[in-house]
Amino acid sequence: MCFIIITGFTSKHHDAPTNYYGIPESLNFGALTYNLSWSSHPNDNYYKQEYIPKDNEVDNFKDMVLIDFIKTDLPVSTAVDAQVATIKERKKTDAVCNYQLINNASTGEYILDFIMSQSKDDAVTLVEWNGYLYKPYTDKSGHKGVLLFGISHRAYNNEVNGFLSSLGKYRHDQLKALTSYEIPQIQIQ
Repeated sequence: MCFIIITGFTSKHHDAPTNYYGIPESLNFGALTYNLSWSSHPNDNYYKQEYIPKDNEVDNFKDMVLIDFIKTDLPVSTAVDAQVATIKERKKTDAVCNYQLINNASTGEYILDFIMSQSKDDAVTLVEWNGYLYKPYTDKSGHKGVLLFGISHRAYNNEVNGFLSSLGKYRHDQLKALTSYEIPQIQIQ
């Protein structure tokens, strides 16, 4: 079973997205409204939906909200461990890459807070910060699994230094909003 959930730096298909969750196609998070822009159902157990503000592009977004659901009986820690292993591997070749993991043992939830970058000719051309909330979840139809609600923020080229210098406050504010956000109740369609 695949647990690779990093937004990554690859291009997306531009087909009209399918709403696999039966939730609103516009979500408000913080001061932004995000619209369903891309979705995927690559196997029987994995669903993914990505939302971006109307002034962003799927291939070149600055802000994103993502909701992933994996139907599984495995514990949430298995998905988190797989993501952390991917980040640790990336750290070997990405000097910016780093992460912090917080576990709420009483709820079974985890927050994975991480940053990664992309470079060309020894210059950082893209930096991406992510806050992922993982939780055990059962949808309205009884599908059990792991739900990931994530936020992602990027900066490109000459915006990278400003992004990195303001990341501390931004990160703090976004993680606070993430922990108190009321995630829509999904139902696999």
